[in-house]
Amino acid sequence: MAQKLGSPVTTKFSIGTAELRIGMLTEAMKLTQANSVGLIDNATVEVTQESVDLLGGFPKVLVDTAVVEQSSSITATLREYSRRNIKLMLAEGVIAVASEPTDLQTVTDTGTITAGATALTVALGTGFNSGDIAVIYGALDSTLAEVSVCRVDSSDATTITLDTDTPTLHDYAVGSIVYLANHVAIGAITQTQYFSSTLYQVERSTGRPIGFNFWKGSIGAGMTFSTNAEDFASTELNIKLLQPAASEFATAPDPLYHLRDIIVDNPTGLYFGGGDASA
Repeated sequence: MAQKLGSPVTTKFSIGTAELRIGMLTEAMKLTQANSVGLIDNATVEVTQESVDLLGGFPKVLVDTAVVEQSSSITATLREYSRRNIKLMLAEGVIAVASEPTDLQTVTDTGTITAGATALTVALGTGFNSGDIAVIYGALDSTLAEVSVCRVDSSDATTITLDTDTPTLHDYAVGSIVYLANHVAIGAITQTQYFSSTLYQVERSTGRPIGFNFWKGSIGAGMTFSTNAEDFASTELNIKLLQPAASEFATAPDPLYHLRDIIVDNPTGLYFGGGDASA
């Protein structure tokens, strides 16, 4: 029986939460939730194409058209201003999840530290190294106004010595907190950083996971850090998706060598959904 004009052909209606995962090139098609950028409001995969037309005859008519350019991108609205996400937006790339630094915090435990001090006696100084950035604040300072950001010169089990050019800025009582900043450099780009990405979603009509895998990408826009007193902030993340060069997957230990048999037929990435056109 014929359906009404405009009746749906499939049940492929997109709605719901997606997850964007980003990792090393060597992790392409192997990304797990540990690689997630976290909460996102929305995500868009866009493949744009440009074509040229052949006109002929008199008067000229359109005889043929051909796609001459195709480019792909992912755009997502980020909600989490994690160190990892900020590093990504600043085009500093990503590091393997197993190599991500852990949080390191200690407390001062002997006497009051006066403004201008460079020696901090702490409960545990192990893990703070020369060149690290340490942040110091009073545990009982509810305003968190008295903050010192200092460069570490050296440390041992009980003492953190600060660079003389960046001493403490305030007086701190016993129990004040000292943490390792695990800072992200701004303006230190020396070369383009590449990474792999995956976008997952649950297809509502089948309950199947569907999505996209891309082998190589690079950040396509800069960082926007936004905050206000009325709503939770968000910022746009834009990724340009690239086609790997043969030298990146042809032979071991090329970073994408594990996908050599897939990249041949799927140069930039692939969509996985399964089934026929209506499934």
